[in-house]
Amino acid sequence: MTTTAAAAPTTTGRAAASAPLPARRTVVPASRSVRLLIAAAIACMPVLTPTGPGNTSPADLPILLAMGGVLLWLSSNGVRLHVPYAAGMWLLVLAGAVAALASRDLLSTTVLGQDLFLLLWAATIANAVRADHSLVRLVCVTWCWSGIVSAGLLVAGRLAGIPWLAGQTTRDGSRSALTFGDPNLAGNYFVTCLFVVLASRHPRRRLARAATVLLLVVATVLTGSNGAMLGMVVGLGVGVVVGSWRSHGAIAATGLACVLAGAAGVVVTSVDWGSVQASAAAGGPVLHDSFGRGDSSSQDRQVLFSEGVRLFWDGTLVGVGPGRTKEALASIPAPYVKEAHNDYVATLVELGLIGGVGLVVLLASVAARLARVAGRRGRGVAEGGRGRSGDPGPVTRLVPSPHFLAALGAAFLMSGLFYEVLHFRHLWAVLGLVAGLDLILADVAESRRPAPEVLPAPVPGRR
Repeated sequence: MTTTAAAAPTTTGRAAASAPLPARRTVVPASRSVRLLIAAAIACMPVLTPTGPGNTSPADLPILLAMGGVLLWLSSNGVRLHVPYAAGMWLLVLAGAVAALASRDLLSTTVLGQDLFLLLWAATIANAVRADHSLVRLVCVTWCWSGIVSAGLLVAGRLAGIPWLAGQTTRDGSRSALTFGDPNLAGNYFVTCLFVVLASRHPRRRLARAATVLLLVVATVLTGSNGAMLGMVVGLGVGVVVGSWRSHGAIAATGLACVLAGAAGVVVTSVDWGSVQASAAAGGPVLHDSFGRGDSSSQDRQVLFSEGVRLFWDGTLVGVGPGRTKEALASIPAPYVKEAHNDYVATLVELGLIGGVGLVVLLASVAARLARVAGRRGRGVAEGGRGRSGDPGPVTRLVPSPHFLAALGAAFLMSGLFYEVLHFRHLWAVLGLVAGLDLILADVAESRRPAPEVLPAPVPGRR
């Protein structure tokens, strides 16, 4: 399926104004109302409490309105829509439907409706930014400012000792969740905001951007999410390596990756982590509820992992049904009854082998798009290996540092080992942005392709 790109150039700086992106046909740019709907949907993603039936939240209403507004705008322009990641998601939905029928629990299919909703949310962003390139900046800037406001409120609530503002509960101790309802979800959102800030280079002034990065890191630490902090560290390492590859080539990137891996190995093997965690557990509330609980948290994850693997091998190939891991563990009975807190184990246990294949297809689709967007192709390097003079590339003009999008993908991949990120709304917003940039790359490549030569018609009577 094909769609159209905007005729108007994006407005991400002087380079964008001097070298507008090529267009396939004219599309009326998004109206002010459509832009407001998209901005509101991005800004409201942190507002997840109070929760409603079917895991709904206040953030879903602006997302639905943005979907409707974008659909009306694109359909009025005759744009044919793309649904990225459809193959992997359809396999996951099919596996969920089969597992729900096999377990005779049709109510569990509500989880599949949530998956389709998130897929359409990603498709909305992808098609919108492809049709109007200036929406890339709108999405990134709105995301950066919503992250700044959210992190500022959380930090202010902690400093002022206002638990309801910071989102602290007696269940989570000193860990803060703001309006997310879950500290791990909050931590992952702030890490996402951090990489969006680095990728889009907003705020533009370096001092303001450095202050924003510091604020987001502090907010992540205050959530006490070890998974989010580990994902942040891994993501930063991947971002540095991919950035080196884009700038200096594969040899320099390989050398840097070896140095970073060696340094990480030395740190992991030479530090007595047991004593460090014991000291952190005896420290203040922030250390106690984050790094200080790392040992017990990792033990819980190991128990959940082993129970999930046993449940998969002892069960059927079709899975126990969407969202039924906790119920299945209780029926064994297992010594530790809880959700899987692991995307990979949860997919195999709940959706079976078909779900596992669907997850592999989905991850491969995401990796392929990230490779194109964050790689040297997005930097403007042609097939022969030579870049166009003065041309920063179609993606770089929209997102100045797209290698941090690859870093964010690595952070999500790591976080999937600790909680189920596939149901996070902000994850699918990122995937939609990546898919939209990939579609723009495809449009640019097609516009640069030379037209086929048309030979003149032969004249009768002549050889």
